Amino acid sequence: MAASESRQSDRSLSGIAIFASLPAPTLRSIEGRCSWRTYDPKQVIVEYLKESDDVFFVVEGRARVLLYSQAGHVVSFRDLTPGDTFGELAAIDRGPRSASVEAQTDCLVAALPAAVFRELLSTEPSVAQAVLRQQAGTIRRLTSRVHEFSAAVMSITGRKIYSEMQTLRSEDAYPDEEIKAYLLDKSFPASAEEMTLRLSNVTAAFYGLMLKNVGEQFGWGEVDKLSRRVFRELGRLKTREAIETGIALPNDCRALAVVFITAVHSASPEYNFHVLEYLPEDTVVHVFGVSRYDRIAKRLDIEQHLTWPELTPFFEGIAEESGVKCKVATDLKELGDAGRYDCTYRFTAA
Repeated sequence: MAASESRQSDRSLSGIAIFASLPAPTLRSIEGRCSWRTYDPKQVIVEYLKESDDVFFVVEGRARVLLYSQAGHVVSFRDLTPGDTFGELAAIDRGPRSASVEAQTDCLVAALPAAVFRELLSTEPSVAQAVLRQQAGTIRRLTSRVHEFSAAVMSITGRKIYSEMQTLRSEDAYPDEEIKAYLLDKSFPASAEEMTLRLSNVTAAFYGLMLKNVGEQFGWGEVDKLSRRVFRELGRLKTREAIETGIALPNDCRALAVVFITAVHSASPEYNFHVLEYLPEDTVVHVFGVSRYDRIAKRLDIEQHLTWPELTPFFEGIAEESGVKCKVATDLKELGDAGRYDCTYRFTAA
């Protein structure tokens, strides 16, 4: 049903919040430049993404601002009551409507052309300040909802991960349900990323403590040999895992980059990478982020006994296991605080 014109006697903007400081003659002038319409319950006043730019004032009744998800589901944003303004964003930036507005009860609404509204913002400082306060309130409300939503998602994600691990956790027995709920809330990872990083830290701790104990018992000269041997074998292991998962490895220098990426995906989330060259005879990978191995070595004060960058024998192990004949060259730019890492690896055909 189309909106209908309202009775002349109803046409007053005296209750609109952003006009509260205007003198009566100015208010009457604005009222005369508005279109006045009534809407039935569930009738659309403004449609999402439509190219219209009037500004609306709720004089009587209640309306609701509605947003739509990518899946087409309606998300209720906020309710509008007498005195509220909506549609000002499209009037200011000339963009499409950012939301839909639907009448919830019988509504009387005044519509002001965008050009007149922009003129008001220029000539009436009190209106401009009121609109700014309104927008600031909207931003604060949205920020609060984003934080609430993020916390809810993290909580749901943690429970989801726990439920997906029931095959492993089905034999656990807690003293009681209260202690179970408390420990899950305090210690169980809230996301897959957090779980992966925690496991990564455990791996690094085993690596560092093993090397420290070897150094203390058998001499520090043995530490670097053992570290290099571990990384070489790890490279061979990750190559076999990649092949077993069905990844087709190139029979050239690119294989080292492919296996490294699979290892980052499955076990080393703290590394980032840029593949700078991806050629059969010349492949270059820039690795940066955080080295858990350097971080634990610094913490245990054994960094000086090891050869860096630590991944060189890892790449050599990949080459050996895949049967690729290539040389590994490195350009280590940083081994910084907290394990900050920046190194470029170049693989060239031998």
